[in-house]
Amino acid sequence: MPNLLESAESEIDASFADNAVALVPFGQSVWTLLSVAEDYHFKAFVHSPLSDPRATMYVDSLMNELTYPLRVCHRLSPKDSIEIDRRMNEELYRSAHEWIEKAGSYVNFSSIFPLYHAKQIELKIVGNTLVPSDWRLGELSYEVYDRFVAKRDPERGADFDQERLVGELASHTNHSGDAFSVRFDQRLVQLLRVTFGTQMMARHILPSDWQFAGFSLQEYRDVFTCLQSLAYGWFLARQLAVHKGVAHYGFKSSVWTPRKGALVMTLSRGTGHAKEKVSEILSYMTFGEVGVRHPDVAIQPIFDLLNGQYAISPFLLVHTNGERNLCVLLNQVPKERALYARLVDEKEEMARIQIIHTLADMNLDFRHGRIGETDVDLAIIDRAAKICLCVEIKWFIEPAEIREVLARSEEIKKGVGQAVKIRAAFDRRDDTLFELLDIDETYDFLAMVGSENSIGNHSVQDPRVPVTKLWHLASEIRRTGGVGPVLAWLRSRAYLPQEGRDYRILQIPIEIGKWRSTWYGIDYLHEEPGWVLPESMEASVAPSN
Repeated sequence: MPNLLESAESEIDASFADNAVALVPFGQSVWTLLSVAEDYHFKAFVHSPLSDPRATMYVDSLMNELTYPLRVCHRLSPKDSIEIDRRMNEELYRSAHEWIEKAGSYVNFSSIFPLYHAKQIELKIVGNTLVPSDWRLGELSYEVYDRFVAKRDPERGADFDQERLVGELASHTNHSGDAFSVRFDQRLVQLLRVTFGTQMMARHILPSDWQFAGFSLQEYRDVFTCLQSLAYGWFLARQLAVHKGVAHYGFKSSVWTPRKGALVMTLSRGTGHAKEKVSEILSYMTFGEVGVRHPDVAIQPIFDLLNGQYAISPFLLVHTNGERNLCVLLNQVPKERALYARLVDEKEEMARIQIIHTLADMNLDFRHGRIGETDVDLAIIDRAAKICLCVEIKWFIEPAEIREVLARSEEIKKGVGQAVKIRAAFDRRDDTLFELLDIDETYDFLAMVGSENSIGNHSVQDPRVPVTKLWHLASEIRRTGGVGPVLAWLRSRAYLPQEGRDYRILQIPIEIGKWRSTWYGIDYLHEEPGWVLPESMEASVAPSN
């Protein structure tokens, strides 16, 4: 059976890669796939706009799906330098559309096989059907929490005023027939940065002085958010052009394809950073560059068309988290990996400081320190009510594909183990713990794990140890006015969404070539859920759809 499963996996890969778009030169294949995705983007956000929760799920899925055909093109398409043919090629458009649709099934096969290899599920073959073990045996509310609860406090973000841009952008946009273009001069670039880039900056929370091999985090942040702002301007310009009557919804110009030198100059002037520095940063952002073996559009969202031009998809740029994805990227670049590992030793200290700052005006006490073989990362203490909440802090790169989800869950498991030790120290009235926290056995005491990004899957949970996202914990303490109500919220697991109330599980038939299977998807039951949804302008790759 293992040999049959390996053969099935290989056949699914080969069948998925078999598409006419992969046979045309790389630049044309990339432009075609991105242009079709931009049509989806335009429909979902402008022509027939989805609600914010639905739009978030749509972005998430499309970001996942695009990576796989683009990887195939990066691997197989001829690397010729050509002038891009921007005319509507109905046959190629249809092939790209079908390929992206097929990627929806491929994404789910790409969850099933890693879970099988990791011994998380069983898998058998019946005819041409792959039959996984019952995924409902696991509690899915933890996965739902990770996918639908925001990654950081939405209050950190700020709405941007696109009305400010319309007049200025209209005066910088030319359109004729079925095409449009934008003149990004200094005035427009700075206006875009002020009105849109400021909101995007709210997603960036790591220390700006971190220095990598070729640039600092602040330099990367400046270039990335500037480019995001320009991409948003391009998408808004398409809407203006369509309103003015440009044909075919501006399909021919939906993907921005600036000359490489011109883009470097524009970003250099817009950020004040040297052109050499901007070029280095753009190389890290370019799909498949800097030695990345399995590129991902969320991590490297721009493309070298091999003809002196970049392909920039507003969909990809606007809906990605540059800082999170840079962290993932640096761990894939050999010359950066060791340096990044040293820098992130600061991460839990940063998280502790952020929580203390958030709760500073609430008449609470905060302690941390070493007790025996473990550390108390943060104790939040209400002296008047005699309540102590110990938080084991976990700060790691947000998991993307299923292998990372499994690895990060093991990190959560370690944190749960530490919390159990701290609870045991309290139960045995450990003098070191009591002295460090200045408490006694009469305190209402709870130990938990607070994670920056993910609470892990069901298999690493312990009924004694709640696990939430850190901002969610701090936000709930502020919302309820104290630690006491939050202990009840944590102990009852009220922070978790509930199946049948907040979400439902769907069975999704999937098919690639001759192979079929059934996997699961997660859907809301209402538009105003009882927990906090992710930012609608940000996507994180999820292990299944």
